[in-house]
Amino acid sequence: MTDEILLQKMIAEHYKHKPTFASMKRYYDGEHDIKRNYIKFKKRANRITIDNFVNKFVNEEVQYSLGNPLSYVSLSNNKDVIEAIYNNTFHWKENHNQELMKTLEIFGTAYILNYIDSEGRFSEKILSPLNSICYCDDDGKPFRFIHFYKKPFDDSTYRDVYYPEGRIDIYKGETKIDTKSTKMGAGIPVSVCRMEDIKDTIYFKIKSLQDSYNNVLSDQVNTISDFRTAYFVLTGCDAEKINMDDLDEHGMFVLPQGATADWLTKNLPDTYIQNMIKTLREAMYANTNHIDGNEKLQSNTSGTALRNRLVFLEQRCNLMVDIVLDAVYERIERLFNYLAIQKINFDVKDIKIVAKPCIPQDEASVVSMLNTLGIGTNVSLETALSQLSFIENPSQEIEKIKNEKANNQQIELDKIDGFGE
Repeated sequence: MTDEILLQKMIAEHYKHKPTFASMKRYYDGEHDIKRNYIKFKKRANRITIDNFVNKFVNEEVQYSLGNPLSYVSLSNNKDVIEAIYNNTFHWKENHNQELMKTLEIFGTAYILNYIDSEGRFSEKILSPLNSICYCDDDGKPFRFIHFYKKPFDDSTYRDVYYPEGRIDIYKGETKIDTKSTKMGAGIPVSVCRMEDIKDTIYFKIKSLQDSYNNVLSDQVNTISDFRTAYFVLTGCDAEKINMDDLDEHGMFVLPQGATADWLTKNLPDTYIQNMIKTLREAMYANTNHIDGNEKLQSNTSGTALRNRLVFLEQRCNLMVDIVLDAVYERIERLFNYLAIQKINFDVKDIKIVAKPCIPQDEASVVSMLNTLGIGTNVSLETALSQLSFIENPSQEIEKIKNEKANNQQIELDKIDGFGE
């Protein structure tokens, strides 16, 4: 297959699936189908009510999984390699990895594109199937990558095409306007985060339930607003002689003797409506293995008990974190390749990445277990510190401990009478 044919096939594939991905983004942003297809009535309330569970569940999983920053541990206790990682990514946003996982959760696929910015720093863009497509070889390595984008105040569509030799062809529309290098050596500087099946995304799991839930809520809000299911019944009088404007203006009108007025409504018990809302709500929580944080719990519920209720959600989040961590390892490998060009050599196999879930856990039990194992005997101090959610950089924490001990020791020596005489 020639380069031109491959590119045309990739472009066609991108635009074929783009509407689906656009819908997934719309639902996360709260732009649900009910805004376009809700049945409206003239001169009646037509309020649209949306309770966005797609957004809620995606954000919950990201916070559960990466609410605490990733920790990096050197298996050879090389503090220089840890400092190199932090020094070359310090200019990134604090929630960078969370944004990566959020993109994965929304679309089922996310890309990270590494590049050297205008200041010569190692940087990264998080891209989605809305603006990118990647073709991988049999080993899963990117063989061709296309990034679609637009520039401010320019209606033209641009695309960057990445090649394994480190070349980037830049197109404006269908015309190639430039060619440049990635400045990172050979290989396409892209990692692909992809779920095995797009049907496992929150969007596909609950879209139909979410739509039904929105419709039920909207109908009931409008029913309350204007008696949507009711009709005004007049008996024993000529309705044409009744001034209905008096009802709108004064809330009343005078009926002839013997005439009656009443509302004719559908006999739909409140319990039926509440049960329908509750059923749809519970089905969305069940399909995603989430739990309702607003559910009333016993006052003596322990952190361990809360975590047991989250076990199925944690299993799903672990799968998502594994996908993200694979991409993070590839990111570090590219960083080390970039540093090798500058004669600074590190081995990615020396790095262990630790993700600490931001969910209820008994820190005291973790500390007790580590003490039982023997910190410094059967488990290193750096590994032990990496298990604690409030420790961001174990290697740096060890240096702080050493410095504080040295300072404290010096202070104690100074207090000794006659010391140094």
